[in-house]
Amino acid sequence: MSEELKTNVRKIFDEAYNQGKLEIIDDLVADDYVRKQPPMKSVKGLDAYKKFITQIREAYSNLKISLDEVLADGDKTVARITLTGKHTGRTPTLHAPPTGKEISMVGCVVSTWKDGKLVEDFAYNDYMGLTQQFGVVPLQMASWE
Repeated sequence: MSEELKTNVRKIFDEAYNQGKLEIIDDLVADDYVRKQPPMKSVKGLDAYKKFITQIREAYSNLKISLDEVLADGDKTVARITLTGKHTGRTPTLHAPPTGKEISMVGCVVSTWKDGKLVEDFAYNDYMGLTQQFGVVPLQMASWE
């Protein structure tokens, strides 16, 4: 089951996010799906998830989400991701106006599966780093000396 869940994670990111093939969501995601992504509002339901993916694709032209690592244990998967693209639209999460900048953001998605379908995602993303790339938050490096 672990390998099957890892394959399903890869399909969601590659086909739905990267290629815009949202029909894969109907096959792999439960109707009562919930995506938690603090500090943003939760995404609830299949249609809302499809809309979220569409908005991400519209916010970043040449969007690419790379799976840097995928782990599975029981009914849980963890995916470490890197999102890259050109910020040419409004994001569904930050509502920042388009900057036209090439961005790169790392994140981690902890997912729960039931009967082979995705029921919940809990996403942690580097929004501080993203807003620094947007030019909204000044870049300050910590000194360890």
